[in-house]
Amino acid sequence: MTGSTREQKLYCWDCLLFGADSGSWARDGYSDLGSLSKSAHRHQNASGHLRATIRLKTFGDTRIELQLDEQQRRGVILHNEKVKRNRGILKRLINCVVYLGKQELPFRGHDESVTSSNKGNYIELLDLVAEYDSDLHTHLATSTVFTGTSSRIQNDLISAVASVMTDSMKEELRKAPFVAVMLDETTDISNVAQMSYVLRYVTDDGIKERFFKYEDVTEDKRAEAIATRLLEFLRESGCIDKVVAQCYDGAAVMASGLNGVQAKVKETIPQALFIHCYAHILNLVLSKGASKIRECKVFFSHLSGLATFFSRSAKRTKLLDDICQHRLPRAAPTRWCFHSRLVCTVAEKTRELREVFEHIVDHHTEFDDETVHCSDGYITLLTSFDFSFWLKTFHAIFSYSDVVFEILQNKGFDMQFCLARVDQLQRQIEQEKGNFDSVYDETQALVGPPRGRGAQGDVRARYRELHCSVIDSLLTQISNRFSDHKKLEFLALLDPQQFGHYCNYFPTAALNSLMESYGGYFDQPRLHTELAVMYGMSDILGKSPADIHQFLLKKGLSESMKQVYTLSCIILTIPVSTASVERSFSALKRIKSYSRSTTGQVRLSDLALISIEKELLIALKAKDQLHDDAIKFFIQKDRRMDFVFR
Repeated sequence: MTGSTREQKLYCWDCLLFGADSGSWARDGYSDLGSLSKSAHRHQNASGHLRATIRLKTFGDTRIELQLDEQQRRGVILHNEKVKRNRGILKRLINCVVYLGKQELPFRGHDESVTSSNKGNYIELLDLVAEYDSDLHTHLATSTVFTGTSSRIQNDLISAVASVMTDSMKEELRKAPFVAVMLDETTDISNVAQMSYVLRYVTDDGIKERFFKYEDVTEDKRAEAIATRLLEFLRESGCIDKVVAQCYDGAAVMASGLNGVQAKVKETIPQALFIHCYAHILNLVLSKGASKIRECKVFFSHLSGLATFFSRSAKRTKLLDDICQHRLPRAAPTRWCFHSRLVCTVAEKTRELREVFEHIVDHHTEFDDETVHCSDGYITLLTSFDFSFWLKTFHAIFSYSDVVFEILQNKGFDMQFCLARVDQLQRQIEQEKGNFDSVYDETQALVGPPRGRGAQGDVRARYRELHCSVIDSLLTQISNRFSDHKKLEFLALLDPQQFGHYCNYFPTAALNSLMESYGGYFDQPRLHTELAVMYGMSDILGKSPADIHQFLLKKGLSESMKQVYTLSCIILTIPVSTASVERSFSALKRIKSYSRSTTGQVRLSDLALISIEKELLIALKAKDQLHDDAIKFFIQKDRRMDFVFR
């Protein structure tokens, strides 16, 4: 209610401003004070007053220019409807990009003209989808400004999807307490040196090893240049202060403690503990341990020759498929897990292989002289005592090492668990010394006693000595090459097998080792107290570091036992091997093939990210987060089509 001193009357403020009628409370004013209460109550319940009140309360909610100009309002509605359609088309284009990227398929065609019978996977996929999507069909048939099929648009869409994924990974990094970096380099089909960047960290969902990018390092592969690139990458990712470990292979430029990449990185990040990839170490153990003994080297050369014999001829391979029903894996000189596969295959298919070679000799008229000659020699080889003895010996050794190889290449296992498996492998290989008699007797029963030059004197003793020398060589290699894990003594603090013992004897040496490497992250007295309490908890007894980490999170103890939680995060962050980097090289070979050798560096990195981190991509799509975020990146450049709502 308001009043006028000049008119000496009362007015309803709401109706005075927005009332449509000219009643006594709106235009004329009210002056009968004797009936004021009754009249005011009646006016308050009137529909005209209620409409005026609503208009007053909602005044300003609608933009004034739209109130003033109805035509402009209709123009905005039409524009937004058009943008909605355009964004719908763009989402379909993004889906095609995601599909081809996940499947590692090429996008472009040699001839993408209208008359071409093969316009490339991207355009052909759009045409296929358009057959069942009227909106996309109309767009492709009628659009003259923006069709979305050009190479530039393809690159921009790929970049937009990769940018969304990178931002998501950077958000994970922001929340992660610690980070470990893994690097390795390989040469692609275009003879370009590609450096692969992978980061390992722990989130509430568990351990993550994320591929970030490839980088061309052809011009300068010196340690200083690589370290500079790595530090710049860590700064761009916003995690340089969180790095606690670095893992590379044993190349001098990477692993040297004086001038290698690891030493250069430590100058900036002193707490970045260097881990020599354990899978590479085990590979070196097997290769160096066996190659130092003449008989072993001869055995593996014969073994490689078997695989090569079949790989050089389609006719031989067909015969192998028919009789053996299993092909021989090719042995790689730098990958002893491939030797393991070959040893296991030959050991399991010895009888069938003999049948193959005997068939060739029996049907010598159907094969060339070299094939017959080699087959006759391989029959002798497969029935020789030497070859059979070493085949059984290494089949037993590789049956243990293969298990450890699989463990070392699994990102889900922590360092303490992997070291325990290495120690177990050492014990298992040592036990093979006691199995000499059974190996010797089984070989003799299978192919007869040793013959030829080595059959004079005490033959059994000579083979026993050779057998022991191989075992001792492998054990020495394990001890020497895994000796640096003493710097990881602090891992014993969360060794689930020792918790019962630690209740009575606290691992002071392990705690001191931790403080020496990562003392800046811990309050030592508080950590000592929390560990002592944890060792006595039945809920944690026997749990691995990963289980402890999840237990503390689920029970809301990550703050109450912050020191133990921090310790579990560090232990889980430290990588065991660069297996994830090696897998990124496999993706590189599939994406940048002979027919796609001109793929640009940025496009190559983006496509690799979509392929390698497809699980993250699927998660982003499931959250309905991918398309809108990708469009935000896509429209950062000027487009000839409207994608922004007014």
